Amino acid sequence: MEKKLLYIRVKEEIERRIHAGEFQPGEKLPSEPALAKEFDVSRPTLREALKMLQREGALTSKNGVGTYVNERPSFIVNPLNKLRSLGEMIKSVGYKESETDVRIYSREAEPEWLEKLRTEDPVVVLERIRTADDQKVAFYYNIFPGDIASDHFESGFTGAIFDFLRDRLGIRIAYALTEICAVSTSDERDCKAAEVLGGGLILLKQLHFDEDDRPVFYSLDYLKSSAFKLFVRRD
Repeated sequence: MEKKLLYIRVKEEIERRIHAGEFQPGEKLPSEPALAKEFDVSRPTLREALKMLQREGALTSKNGVGTYVNERPSFIVNPLNKLRSLGEMIKSVGYKESETDVRIYSREAEPEWLEKLRTEDPVVVLERIRTADDQKVAFYYNIFPGDIASDHFESGFTGAIFDFLRDRLGIRIAYALTEICAVSTSDERDCKAAEVLGGGLILLKQLHFDEDDRPVFYSLDYLKSSAFKLFVRRD
């Protein structure tokens, strides 16, 4: 394994084994020395990976006893310091990811969208509901400049935006700027999201950039608060 972000690589491998059933709920993990030897990392690196999994609810550490795999969490973990698709987050905790009510349409851009995307009218909006085990957990508006999205989206679009942009358009999303916002009872879009998801929402406004620092798309991500756990690592 490369030294860069080594603890994250270890964390993701343990996570993969949990989801593959190699480590079962309630099972005790091998000892720290055994895991460190298996992954060819130092024990401090291994401990950092285990701590991340504990914070995300996948593991529990019992002093003097060991580290155990938890039952499947009742929430979806969203680490805000890591750029991940919602589908990836849903699947990472063992839920079946799907979507419904997909709509794609062109419309006049709102002033905020024009400012964020540095573009002219019109924009293309991808609107959809995301589900975890068939339960509605998120309502998304992905907003694209017309020169990027025009003629590329089809009404039957499904899947991950990041994969679509990379595979179909050769655009790689490098990072996003995220703003956590309150949801208003007077805003029409906020009210629609509350009606769809049942209230208790978190709104993430995210501007996604490519490797050349060009804004690619802007998203309004409404998350059902009871279904998500948001956290940020602060050093």
